[in-house]
Amino acid sequence: MPEKKASRRVLLALAGVTVLAATACGSPANSTTAQAARLLTPATVDTADGLRIGGEQIADRRLYEAARARKVVLYSAAGKEAEDLTIARFTEETGIPVELTRLPNNKLAERALSEQGAGKLGADVIRLTDPRTARQFGDAGVYVPYRTPFHGRLEQQGALHSANWFPAYYFVNAMAYNSAIHSENPPTGWRDLTDPRFRGELGIVAITTGGTLNALTRFQLDTFGPGFLDDLAAQEPRVFNSTSTEVDALARGEISIATVSVNNAFGAETGGAPIRLVIPEEGVSASEGPLGLTPAGAVNPAAQVFANWSLSQAGQRFVGSQGFVAVRTDIGSVRTGDYELPTADSPRFHLLTEDGFTRHAKADEALWKQKFDFIG
Repeated sequence: MPEKKASRRVLLALAGVTVLAATACGSPANSTTAQAARLLTPATVDTADGLRIGGEQIADRRLYEAARARKVVLYSAAGKEAEDLTIARFTEETGIPVELTRLPNNKLAERALSEQGAGKLGADVIRLTDPRTARQFGDAGVYVPYRTPFHGRLEQQGALHSANWFPAYYFVNAMAYNSAIHSENPPTGWRDLTDPRFRGELGIVAITTGGTLNALTRFQLDTFGPGFLDDLAAQEPRVFNSTSTEVDALARGEISIATVSVNNAFGAETGGAPIRLVIPEEGVSASEGPLGLTPAGAVNPAAQVFANWSLSQAGQRFVGSQGFVAVRTDIGSVRTGDYELPTADSPRFHLLTEDGFTRHAKADEALWKQKFDFIG
């Protein structure tokens, strides 16, 4: 590595450490609520006759009064920062507290199925990152049927695939670059990932990490063909086992370009990291973010309000502001900072549904491992 480039990388690494450390500091409750407000101004709340937020009824008087005396116990496989922000906004608008347990999808599945088998399932609501696990939860009784006031809208859109769970939002993958390194002639589209000038600079996340990476691989195969994976492999990419460590490396300048979870990269950028997202013209890959109520949650008024709020205009607009894509298409486009992601009904939105996972995931994973000579 040339001396000038190496020195720049050292400076970027130190800057990245400072940014990441600063982001982790502060009073959790107040700072998280303030950060949520910077993303999107809270909606108008009316509790004169139940709970209405932004003019939309979330709960009638009886349900809301009962819910205010309870709390929600949430197990989530989504990123902790995103979940903390969502919880802060939900509690601010409803007055209902939420107790969070955050685990990776596979560990969360093990815990929930074990607790269910022992008759000691502790969660009211569970959020996953893989619809295959959601189906398993439905079969095992971890998820039970619950219908929000907004399920009809999802049915009209063809976005519901089960009575036991619903997609609360869509996880989205795009690409990003270190803006301190590529201040001139930055990448603009998916094909730039294969540009020889980025050889040795590229970061990717292993397909074994979770469902969002299955969706990304299927999008790449459908849009560009298998040769695109060969071209990526020729770039000698650094393969990460988690999106968060990849984004940290991008912020520090250890890599300079990457395929990324939009929410994770946007969170780092808003925290001060030298990261810029790219939303290519060909579009983005997406996968469902399942949410479901457990047997305890189905009879907990607070959990019911949480599910209702998650599909309300207020809840959908807020997750959109974080870098997810709203499931509901009737709320229009929601900006994520400077960025505008395609809506769920856009031709630039490439969703891998539960059925798509069933048909493609196993073969795609085998192909990906072969292309990148990956064992894991």
